[in-house]
Amino acid sequence: MTVPFPPQFFILLGVDIFLGGSLATVIFDQEFPMWLPYSLDVCALAGFLQLYLGPNYLVGYPVNIQFYYSAAYASIAIMSLVVANLYLLLVKHERIISGVFAIMATVPSVLAMVYFVSAFVNDYVTPLPLFPLMPPDVIWGAFVAVVVILVIAMVISIRSKAMNSRST
Repeated sequence: MTVPFPPQFFILLGVDIFLGGSLATVIFDQEFPMWLPYSLDVCALAGFLQLYLGPNYLVGYPVNIQFYYSAAYASIAIMSLVVANLYLLLVKHERIISGVFAIMATVPSVLAMVYFVSAFVNDYVTPLPLFPLMPPDVIWGAFVAVVVILVIAMVISIRSKAMNSRST
């Protein structure tokens, strides 16, 4: 069986998820502890170091071991977003911001991970049960929708900060 891409791709995906989570927590800076974006950046740096050192240490291992190692890193990145989302919902009691954070960061990351794991393991993409297979042109529409949601989230955040500063 040939693999469609190297297993280290999942480390790169995890780095992207950590950096995206860091950016998302900076957008909602009032809701998260100040140290959280920096810790996500350090985790992304650890992924870059794994990418740099990985070819020297992972060469002798079979592809499935390399896949598990790389997928574990990407899974940790996704779990950090899930925990941040649960923090907003359960600790801060911010349902709207938690929903926006889930739409902006958590759900796209989980769907990307499922898509790429399916493509790697099965050598083809397995359709998700709730979503039909879509042509590649739909990806641009989804990208535009995510950008619009991100802009709306930033506008809501800026307006709520402005209203809070006026009331005090």
